[in-house]
Amino acid sequence: MEELEDALYRLNGVKKTYQKGETVVHAGFEANRLMVVASGRLHVYQQPSADHSILVREVDPDEVLGLWIAHMSEVVRWPGDVIAAEPCELISLEMSAARQMMQTADPIVARIAVNVSKILARELFSTWRKLMVMDAPSIETRIQIYLSELDNETGRTGMVEIPFNRERMAEYFGVTRPALSRAIGQMRDRGLLTWRKNVFKINFRGQSALA
Repeated sequence: MEELEDALYRLNGVKKTYQKGETVVHAGFEANRLMVVASGRLHVYQQPSADHSILVREVDPDEVLGLWIAHMSEVVRWPGDVIAAEPCELISLEMSAARQMMQTADPIVARIAVNVSKILARELFSTWRKLMVMDAPSIETRIQIYLSELDNETGRTGMVEIPFNRERMAEYFGVTRPALSRAIGQMRDRGLLTWRKNVFKINFRGQSALA
């Protein structure tokens, strides 16, 4: 804990709390700080048109928002809006200081770098999965791809717990909530899945839908 506090001090760490629905950062703002989620969750949105936003990522506790920006000095603006999905506490770190520490042989930074690599890999996989889902030709196919991949990640049990409520799930798929409800209702009627709250039991297990 003392080493972590020392690292935060050197990175000019600042704690701040946000209420649900509060904007943490707007798209286009200068990307000059990393954000560590101490508690709560963040949602990241991109806005392809003036009247339509797409949920592109959910950032969980202990994750860091902006790591890929820290590794790409040519990126100077946040590409999307960041909203507090629930009451949360963030620790923001000075981006320039983080980049300098990443270039040192500091043992603390070496340990942090291992975790950074794991988080970056998870973010890249999450982005890849999102692209595969959005490339599907229908809502039902998007749902099947998404649930199949989550099932593969959790041991192919056929039971999948999604991290979104229905509204957020619809935003993730880039569709309206009524359209999502119709699609999962039709899949249920055909015996492809059942659900209780956020836990889905899928009956199309086997080979990944992305294969």
